[in-house]
Amino acid sequence: EPVPAPGSAIVSVPGLGHRQGDLSRAGVQVSDRAGNLRAAFHLYNTEADVDRLLDVLAG
Repeated sequence: EPVPAPGSAIVSVPGLGHRQGDLSRAGVQVSDRAGNLRAAFHLYNTEADVDRLLDVLAG
């Protein structure tokens, strides 16, 4: 279940940390934190960046 984080653009997905290598090879910078996939979005990220992350995870 998602944990509310008001004002935060950090997304952590439990159990997907092992996908960090796949995402890195696709040019998506995320981290593996204790087995959780962590992505931090900011002003310079685009909708295309988010789509790339989701495409790699779906593939």
